[in-house]
Amino acid sequence: MGEPSYLHIAADLKNLATIRRFVEGVARRGNGNPQAITDVLIATNEAATNVILHGYQGQPGVIEVEVAYDQDALVVYLRDRAPRFDPTSTPALDVRLPLEQRPLGGMGVHMMRQLADELIYRTTDDGRNELVLVKKGVRESR
Repeated sequence: MGEPSYLHIAADLKNLATIRRFVEGVARRGNGNPQAITDVLIATNEAATNVILHGYQGQPGVIEVEVAYDQDALVVYLRDRAPRFDPTSTPALDVRLPLEQRPLGGMGVHMMRQLADELIYRTTDDGRNELVLVKKGVRESR
């Protein structure tokens, strides 16, 4: 894996643009495919938004973002100390149902699943949530 880059930032909606710029900067330095980078940015934004709104629920907290290339894949790690929540365990959203028949919520996780090739959740040894977004085929041939 390439040398990772880290960002530690307050879990606040006003910091979402900073998180996106950070991930995009690392991705572009690695000559990433623009469309794949956009997919990763949207998925990362959704994940960070969920941590801020549903995890910390307006309480102070920190999000750690780690970004690195693993061969041709861009890997984004999001870590937080909010209450434990595994988005990979949520049922798949049936987008064919009319809006009024769908359960409330779940669109962000659905988008993450659609935009990332892998979505991995685990609890770190020190008790943090860690969500890993993997987008394969990001790095363009030189």
